[in-house]
Amino acid sequence: MTLIKSKKYAQVAFPLTSFQNFTYSIPGDLINQIKIGSCVKASIRRKERIGFVVQITDRPYFKGKIIDLNGSLEKDLSIPDDLWLTIKWISYYYFCSIGKVIKAAIPLSFKNEIRSKEILYIKITQLGLENIEILSKKSTIQKKILILLSKKKDYIRLSELKIISSSIYSICRKLSQMKYVVIIKKNEDFNKHRNFYEFDKKHIELNLDQKKVYQKITDNFKYNKFSVSYIHGVTGSGKTEVYIKLTENILTKNKTVIILVPEIALTSQISMRFKSFFGNKIATWHSRLTASEKFNTWKEIKRGVYSVIIGARSALFTPMKDLGLIIIDEEHDQSFKQDRVTPYYHARNTALMRAKFAGIPIVMGSATPSMEMYHQKITKNITWTKIKTRYANASFPEIKIVDMMAQMKKSEDFNSYLSVELRDAIKNCLNRNEQVILMLNQRGFSKVQQCSSCGEIINCKNCSVSLKFHKKINKLVCHYCDFKTNILQLCRFCNSSEMQFLGTGTQRVEEDLLSVFPGLNILRMDIDSVNSVENSHHSIIKKFENREAEILLGTQMIAKGLDFPNVTLVGILNADVGLFMPDYRASERTFQLIYQVIGRSGRHQKSGKALIQTFNPNEISIVSAANQNLKSFYNIMLAERNELFYPPFSRLSRFVCLGSDKTKVKEKIYFIYDLLRKNKDFKILGPSIAPIEKINNLWRYHILIKYDLDKPHALHRNFSNQISSILNENSGKIKVQLDVDPLTII
Repeated sequence: MTLIKSKKYAQVAFPLTSFQNFTYSIPGDLINQIKIGSCVKASIRRKERIGFVVQITDRPYFKGKIIDLNGSLEKDLSIPDDLWLTIKWISYYYFCSIGKVIKAAIPLSFKNEIRSKEILYIKITQLGLENIEILSKKSTIQKKILILLSKKKDYIRLSELKIISSSIYSICRKLSQMKYVVIIKKNEDFNKHRNFYEFDKKHIELNLDQKKVYQKITDNFKYNKFSVSYIHGVTGSGKTEVYIKLTENILTKNKTVIILVPEIALTSQISMRFKSFFGNKIATWHSRLTASEKFNTWKEIKRGVYSVIIGARSALFTPMKDLGLIIIDEEHDQSFKQDRVTPYYHARNTALMRAKFAGIPIVMGSATPSMEMYHQKITKNITWTKIKTRYANASFPEIKIVDMMAQMKKSEDFNSYLSVELRDAIKNCLNRNEQVILMLNQRGFSKVQQCSSCGEIINCKNCSVSLKFHKKINKLVCHYCDFKTNILQLCRFCNSSEMQFLGTGTQRVEEDLLSVFPGLNILRMDIDSVNSVENSHHSIIKKFENREAEILLGTQMIAKGLDFPNVTLVGILNADVGLFMPDYRASERTFQLIYQVIGRSGRHQKSGKALIQTFNPNEISIVSAANQNLKSFYNIMLAERNELFYPPFSRLSRFVCLGSDKTKVKEKIYFIYDLLRKNKDFKILGPSIAPIEKINNLWRYHILIKYDLDKPHALHRNFSNQISSILNENSGKIKVQLDVDPLTII
């Protein structure tokens, strides 16, 4: 008797804007393979596309003609259950179609294998080690090659040996024939995930504070369930050492770990630290990896080669099997919020949900916690631990606020941005062969070009912002839409030739430092410099670590997480940048940035110093950071937030309407306002013009919605269908954005 299998139907989501799912019948030979979260091939609009199964039913929802799925890609792109639940949560909570979430989370380009360029790698053999001294004087180049290779523990690129000889390939082939070396071919990404650095694996000896933190957190591990722990450690307290020990604890249980860091620049330094203990079990994942690098890393993750993934927010979506722990370093950082493309998710909140779905612990850490997490400490909803002292008995730096207005009045030089104190401190530091970090959170050469006759500032033609002068390309540049134009010789409004550049950026600082300190080696680290050459995040940090430069100059990307033993001076050139933005988080961000960058000084045996230049020496965020008085500052901020009903005492969502027709944009935002205003759960601010009225030729209006903490789904329950329809439509070419839990209201 032949058993007839019942027909099954799959609801499939595609990486499209639409919130709609599509119904397909599952062929009999795939019924046992297909499950929720499976990656499948299906025809849609006469094209074969990659989609994911979101539901399986015995009956179809669609009444029209239903076609079969074309096939399954389960082996390549299957999603672990905890990750699938996380993707569904993002779709629901952040009002984004599940197809778009999948597109953001999973690199579907992997359906076509990417072939990498093959490169030659070389390694010395035991026979080669034994015969270095035997080589005759006639073989000096061969001997040099073997000596260099003898200092390496793993394969290196053969091309790196070109510094020894231009005929390196033929010489190495002879050494290979003699069996003194081994030469292999590997794809171009082979060395990106292997341990080519000279590490001596050593045992970490935690100090007393670290041991207490480690023990308190691992007590939660015993229950094998979801838990939230926080390490509030001062800068230089050795949080990374605790992370390594916690990771070691998890790996002994044959489980895996995801570690999130806010800046791509931090992945190289922290991954090198982890590789020194765990070797090639470590891989990195971030947006700057090439397609072939991601392809190879993804394959190795699927094979279970890597036990630890370190990366920026997208690393949270890697399909780690048997996930046992998630760590979020520098939890406070706003880079964890995706605010450029949908879904507008926050990696911290999303990591909390993935940990909850996986039933595993999550550990966060920072010297300057976010207000949300600090409030959790007060309400005792998490396990809070603290490290009050610096690692290895390092002392805190001496900190001084420099009043720049008083300096300028005294010297009658109103164009100087280097105080006498900072110049002298840099000079003394250089005389001691020590290194300096200088931070100015403003890239480019000058902030504005202005007519000194009529006062008119040259603005972007597409955006409601001033153009910044970039001297290297001799252009005025918009930092929002990347519009570029020539500098103006005559004012467009009064025809005056009295045009001047005002304000200072990192490019000008670099140029002026070289005039003050001739022959100085400076490394500049900002968006412009790191985008100029391949792997420049890593190369800049590596060069500074190797003391190939005396000064590291940069924007906020140098403020956190970096650890340089020889840095004894930190200078903040203008602590006021960003302080007076029309955003309720401006003071919080200023405090965190100053506090963090100060912490780069004197982290090891040498004592450190930090100078904070400001035109507002009595501003609370600057004074509190200089005094390292975190508790006082946070209490003041929390009192203000509570009074104004802002997070963490409320939930906040923001609608932004954008379009080329200002009148229609305004009409649309009022339509949304009328939809929401009658709901008693909401307190609505607006509608109003956004602080930056126009970006990339699109006018912007917005409204803010505040609602109670205990009603996190108030928008979803009352307006889910209407909001989904508004976000999905494109009537009149008006775009609507909804940012749930925004970190900025600019």
